[in-house]
Amino acid sequence: MWSEKDFEQGFKEGIDCAMGVLHEVADKMDMTGEDAFRLSSCFGVGMMQGSVCGAVSAAFMAIGYKYGNSGPNQMDQKGLVISKREEFLTKFRAKFGDDITCPGLLKLDFRNPEDAQKIKESGITLTLCPKVCLEATKIIRDMI
Repeated sequence: MWSEKDFEQGFKEGIDCAMGVLHEVADKMDMTGEDAFRLSSCFGVGMMQGSVCGAVSAAFMAIGYKYGNSGPNQMDQKGLVISKREEFLTKFRAKFGDDITCPGLLKLDFRNPEDAQKIKESGITLTLCPKVCLEATKIIRDMI
């Protein structure tokens, strides 16, 4: 399993939060690491929009892939996937607080030019984000 340093190195090499987290649980879903990278490649940095954290999005993808309903009228399965999503959120929020968006976690917003500059200067994406990714990975690996 990747360490914080591995996630940090991945960021430097263009592997964003969502890609790293889904890659690290791919083996638990009979998915290749390459497929995990591709599937999650639009979800990092809050879907590149400052929305839901990519690590959380990757966790939701893994939960859906493992437990989600695959068609209509599968209400028991739908209930299970919702329950698993809530389990993940409870554990994640216990570590990082209620806000699961990039701006909420970073306390800065990439969409704001002044904040974007602060993010770049502070290096927070190379300190906090690897911690968030590692924790999301640990939670998901335990769940699936």
